[in-house]
Amino acid sequence: MPEESDPSVGSTPPPHSTLERVQTSLKRGSDEPRNNNVVVRALTTTGNYAYEASEKVIAATETASKGLETVKKVLGDSDNPVLNNMIQLADRLVDVGKSVPFISPAFVVLKIIIDIERKAREADEKCQDLMERINFMISHVLVLEKMQTTASLMETLSTVLQRVQDALKEAASLIEAYRKQSKIARRLKMSNTQNFENMADKIKSCSSDLMLSLQIQQTGDLSVLKRSVPRDIVAESFVKENGGQDVINSNPELVKEFAEKMHLAMSDQVMEQMQSNLQSLMAQTQSQIEAAIRESSGTGIADTIKAIANQQREWEASRKLTCVQCEKEYNVSLNGPESCGFHAGVGSLDHYLCCTQSSPCQQGYHQPEHHSKYPYGNFFPFSYSILYPQDTIENWANLKDIDLEDEEKHQQARVGQLVRWRTWGDLETKPLLVVTIGRVMSGDSYYLEIFDVAALEEARRKVNQTGQTRIFRNAPEEETRSFSMGEWILDPETDQLTGIRLTVKSTTSLTPTICIVPVDPTILKMPPNKRPLFLSKSDWEIFKPDSVYELPETLQLGPAMRETRIREPRAFKTKWSTNKVPLTLLVASEMVANNNAMIANKEVDRFVGLWRGLNPSTNPIIIMSAKAEYRLVGDKDYKPVKTLGYWKETKFPLTIKPAEAVDIPFEFTVDKTPEMIARKQVAVNFAHLTVHRPLRVRITLTDIDGNTISLVDEYVHSPRGFQPRGDTDLGFFFVDDVDNCSRIVVRFKPPTDPKKHIITITPGWSMSLHLSEYDLNKIVYKAKKTGVTQAEMDLGYTDLGLSWKVWALVDLSCSRVYGFKVLVYHGQTFPVKFAASLGYARCPIYGPNDMETRSIRYAEETEIVASIAPSTPPTVIEDDPYDDDIPTPPAVPEQGAQVVAPAPPTSAAPSPPAPTASPSVVALASPIAPIVVSSGPPSTPTPAKTAETNTQAAVATSPSAVVSTETAASGQPLSSAPSAVENGTVSHAVLDILNAKIASLEARLAASERQDALMNMILALEQKLEAVTSTATNNSSSSSSSGASDDRLSALESRLASMDQKMDSMNINLRLLDGNASRLATSLEKIAGLLST
Repeated sequence: MPEESDPSVGSTPPPHSTLERVQTSLKRGSDEPRNNNVVVRALTTTGNYAYEASEKVIAATETASKGLETVKKVLGDSDNPVLNNMIQLADRLVDVGKSVPFISPAFVVLKIIIDIERKAREADEKCQDLMERINFMISHVLVLEKMQTTASLMETLSTVLQRVQDALKEAASLIEAYRKQSKIARRLKMSNTQNFENMADKIKSCSSDLMLSLQIQQTGDLSVLKRSVPRDIVAESFVKENGGQDVINSNPELVKEFAEKMHLAMSDQVMEQMQSNLQSLMAQTQSQIEAAIRESSGTGIADTIKAIANQQREWEASRKLTCVQCEKEYNVSLNGPESCGFHAGVGSLDHYLCCTQSSPCQQGYHQPEHHSKYPYGNFFPFSYSILYPQDTIENWANLKDIDLEDEEKHQQARVGQLVRWRTWGDLETKPLLVVTIGRVMSGDSYYLEIFDVAALEEARRKVNQTGQTRIFRNAPEEETRSFSMGEWILDPETDQLTGIRLTVKSTTSLTPTICIVPVDPTILKMPPNKRPLFLSKSDWEIFKPDSVYELPETLQLGPAMRETRIREPRAFKTKWSTNKVPLTLLVASEMVANNNAMIANKEVDRFVGLWRGLNPSTNPIIIMSAKAEYRLVGDKDYKPVKTLGYWKETKFPLTIKPAEAVDIPFEFTVDKTPEMIARKQVAVNFAHLTVHRPLRVRITLTDIDGNTISLVDEYVHSPRGFQPRGDTDLGFFFVDDVDNCSRIVVRFKPPTDPKKHIITITPGWSMSLHLSEYDLNKIVYKAKKTGVTQAEMDLGYTDLGLSWKVWALVDLSCSRVYGFKVLVYHGQTFPVKFAASLGYARCPIYGPNDMETRSIRYAEETEIVASIAPSTPPTVIEDDPYDDDIPTPPAVPEQGAQVVAPAPPTSAAPSPPAPTASPSVVALASPIAPIVVSSGPPSTPTPAKTAETNTQAAVATSPSAVVSTETAASGQPLSSAPSAVENGTVSHAVLDILNAKIASLEARLAASERQDALMNMILALEQKLEAVTSTATNNSSSSSSSGASDDRLSALESRLASMDQKMDSMNINLRLLDGNASRLATSLEKIAGLLST
């Protein structure tokens, strides 16, 4: 950052001229008689070049008396590298003069120039340029110090060196005459520029002759000699616009107008200076210089220069600075063009981007402040700490045009206020303006400058002097396809800086982005109520679709996991081998599987549960042992578990005290199938065995008397690893490993930060991928260039768990991406692909709010085939009847006879269906559906009966058939009951009706259908039996019934008992009739009672 100049530097010079002061100083150098001039004396004295001690003391005393202030006036509080370099060259030239004495006039002239410049109020571009050219020429004279001087060489060099001395004298006279002019005269007199240009040509010619005479092969930078002399474009334009130099010289009003415009003070001497002849003034000054050289003592001048150089070094030694390039301390006096060694690029661990060597690859001056004149390694961390954090700069305008073919080639420019120098740092109290042009990276052309008020004012003055408003451009003038540029904007009336114009353009943009940023130079802020003005923008042109894009449905191949349980676990009753043990077992909590990942095993599934034993009796119960057996639903036989264990120090024998309950926590393991073991996978919080079939475990407890108590517990698989589609998902693609309960998902969803991104993609368990508008524009640009509108993206990959690809679908009419085609497989751990997902995800509408509407144009899609290997759909068995409770029916003995109830009928267990063979080629539009087997309670076959029984069964097929049978048998409607007793016996019609009703009831119970109709029928049967009983009581006198009627009533009773038995076996009381169960049981008991009477 440029430093503020010290107003004390360059005070007003004394009234007498600098040349007069030099002559006075030289006359005081020595009282010793001398020859006509120092050059003649030096040439006549061969080899004796020792200086008189008295002269040294006198000259040194004179210089020392000026003290530190003299050196400060030479150097100033801010560094002047050109003047410092001239002092160093003059010091070294004194040493050369010891061996080549005829160059003494050269350092006399240098002393005059140094005195002129140190007394100057401010630096001038033309003088600075001329001094740099002089330094370049004198630097080659120093070669004589190391050369072997001979008479022939001296003869050759004498002519060239005389021309050098003449050029130096003329340059000194030009600077002296030019400095005597006021600022207005310097700028408005066009002859000044011509005089400096002529002087530059002479120095260039002398330098060339000097290098040729000294046989110097110049390989360095010759730009100092080749460059043009600085011109004052503003002053030249003013003179040209107002009629030329003669008009300006004779018109004080025009001169005054220019002074006011440039904010310069107008004095009475200005017009006199405008009309004076600079050439005559230069001739007069040059004659004074010649006289000073003739009267001067080489010894005095040499000692004066030595004293100034020594004082300069001593003063600068106390001002040690730290170089930002090499991070070393340095003295300003010793700072030269090769003092600093640094790398042009950033590096780490002795590896640098700029070169392959660890030692510095660049050399230059030490620099106390960061700058962007040329690249150096330490600049990039410094700049990144300012440019990249979000809290360091308050951006007023930040333009960025990204190349759609190569993101690394984007163009950027920014203007803002510096808030702090690094993130989370202290706030900057002084207003500072940040201007960056180009991408600040190693290898790129860039500009980064931080201005304070004084530095911005200096930039404004420079623009007024040179007319050059450009701040920086990172590409040559002829490059118009890609560049970044910044320009100062000045008010044409006041010449005050009012803003900055930024321009950026990348190769793929049709037009550049141009923005004008207003700036108040007095406070370094944007003026109130003003905002950046965009003259043009290079945004990618996007159009709004006139209709909604229609996308096909997703094609899902292969098995898919269930979203819910097959069913809830069933509850079973305790079974006893004898009624002598009143212990009741209950399931206290639902079983869990493989609930500890640390001990999960690849070969077994582990289950954990809790049983509770209740002892309602008054006697203790002692349990001696327990065993556990298991089976999968669909298998008929139980098998021993592999291991059985207990928790919480549960040990056998186990005593359960009267009226107490005891919890028995247990765990057991079961071997997996060989196919599951071969996959070498571990199940956590689920069991591989139970994915498609519930598991039942039967625990049997044996008491001290050898009696057994058993209870069946059931584990039903709960879905694990299931990831459902979210409500906001734009695309959802998955493949399932059903046996291992895992799902791999590729999810498209809206972004969390809509300002930065358009869509977010989450593939599997990897990090989310965010697509910005630039990413989509880049795809569209490439599609327009190649014509391929189904563009494969580089986002897909294949790893252990997931293999996926994605294609962007481009609408060339609207210049946008409207969707994505996605193909998902399992990853490398699945060599055989048995599942796939192929579908589409919709892309949100993006772009500015004021988009033009266009008709849509779908992409030309290429066929993508999702193929998977043949697979057998899994067989799912939901339930079976093998653990249903079938209690022994109670016996109903008759008076005088012992009746044995018939044994409950049995049926063969249903076998699971055979798996269905899969086709050789699978091409399904939906997941492979599993074969679901739901085995109900065992059906009871109807025993063989007579033709009458078969007829009854046939009649009981439907309610309408039942009604028809009743009507045909009685000859009357159902509401008109026939007489129950004919000639003292039970009516046959009544018995037929009862038989039909019972047969219908059996059919209803067996089918578990139409519960309400069954209830109505039972209630109607109750009413009829009550009427029959009432009729039979009234006719008790003729109550002698036939043997056949009694036998039929006994058969009805047996059938009712058998029917009750069937109801128990089906558990119809609790599971089928729900709330009507108790009412149905009461009705059946009442029916049985009425029939028995």
